[in-house]
Parts: sequence; structure tokens; C-alpha cells
Amino acid sequence: MNQISVPDCWEELTDYQQREIIHIISHTDSEDFTEQYIQIVQILLMKKGSIWERIKMQRILKNIPISNFAPALKFISEEPKLHHFPEIKGLVKPAVRMGDITIEQFSVCDTLFYRYQTEKKEVYLRQLVAALYRLDPKNESKEPRFDKNLLPKVAEITDKIDVKEAERIGFIFGSVRMYIAKVYPSIFKSDTPRSEDQPVFAVKKKFTPFSQIVVMMAADELRLLGNLHECQKTLLYDFMNAFLESNKIHKLKNKA
Repeated sequence: MNQISVPDCWEELTDYQQREIIHIISHTDSEDFTEQYIQIVQILLMKKGSIWERIKMQRILKNIPISNFAPALKFISEEPKLHHFPEIKGLVKPAVRMGDITIEQFSVCDTLFYRYQTEKKEVYLRQLVAALYRLDPKNESKEPRFDKNLLPKVAEITDKIDVKEAERIGFIFGSVRMYIAKVYPSIFKSDTPRSEDQPVFAVKKKFTPFSQIVVMMAADELRLLGNLHECQKTLLYDFMNAFLESNKIHKLKNKA
């Protein structure tokens, strides 16, 4: 490629490249990106999208066949490993892989993510972003908490971010969700395998709200996590592990 290198995986993309490529993916219904190929290559040749980078990019494409960049674009159809959420001033972002959010918060986000993937309405995307972030308590003695009643205040801040940044945050949520689904395959049962040529997140699947699973866990006779309120406040991964443990205990009881 005449010593011209471009990112060849999701993790190598700059913030600008992530926003622009995710925006393209979010508005592509086709199962391939042939029509968007040139546009994506142009983005990969720019780190920030500045005027000087655009001029340099145009010069490069005049001298190098655009087909030379095809191998680098294979990652577009691969599952991303984006696990870090961007900062939003005045709010607390989720920890890496959402390690600090409760099952209640995840349940709300998961439902909104499903609605957005199904209907592609910006209102659901905006609601998802608001549900992911929490108000900064501005007091080190207090932990940032998720409270449905505070979502309107959070939305006052998140609704001001550019839609491309909102799409990026939604995409990262989907990426982390894929990671969680691989860690807990028995909880996230896959209905239809994704074709290698299909865009990431393009497959529509049957959906069971996590709120139903939380209610089931609270009603379980073992009460590993306590009542419904206590279950809802359990951290995401702690809940998943407890849910698996509960199923394991019940299976052993049935065999006895």
C-alpha cells in the first residue's frame, strides 16, 4: 500500500473515525458496504477530518488504487471490541465493560437498545444514552447512582451531544453486550447465527426484557440476592453469576 497504513480493527480507530464509520453503519440496511466503500476508506485516511487531512487523503487516492485498501476493511463486518465509553461533561460514564452498573440499569438500557435497533428512532437512541450515564454527585462521599427519576436531568445533558456521538455510544453498548453474551451464553441464547457478510447488530432476534429475569430471580425460593429491590441494585456481573448459580442449584435439586 506504498507505506500508507490505515487502521484495520475497531480498537485502532480514532474517536472521529469511530463516529463517522458507526454513523455509516447505522444508516446502512444492506448486508454489505460496497456502496459505502469509498467513503469508509476516506475516513480511514483521516484521523480527525481536518482540512489538511482531507487534502492529503485526496492526494493519496489519486496515486493509490482504492482497491488496495480492501483487506483493511474486513474488520467492518467483525464483532467490535469497543468496551470504553466516552466522557460526557457533568456526567459519570459506565466503567469498562459496564462493570459498575446495576442489573436494573442494564435492563433499562437493553430494552432501549432493542427498540432502537428495531425501529431506528433517534428518540430511543437518546434515551439509551441518558440511561447509560449518571449524574455526577460532585461529592466524593457519594457514589453515582442510577435512578429512573433522574433520567430527565441526565437527558438535559446527553440530548445536547451530536447524534453521531450518540450513535457511537449506542454502538459501544452493543459491543459490550456482545462481550457479556459470550461470557454468559446460557443467559443470552442466540436465535439465528449472523452471516459473516452481515453488518454488526443487523440481525433481529427474539427479545426477553431483563426486567422479567430480575423478577424471576427475586421470586426464586433461594433468594440468593434478596427481594426485588435488592436484586435490582445488584451489579450486572454479580447478578449474572448469581443467576447461573441459582440455576445450577435447582438442577442439582431436581436430580436428587
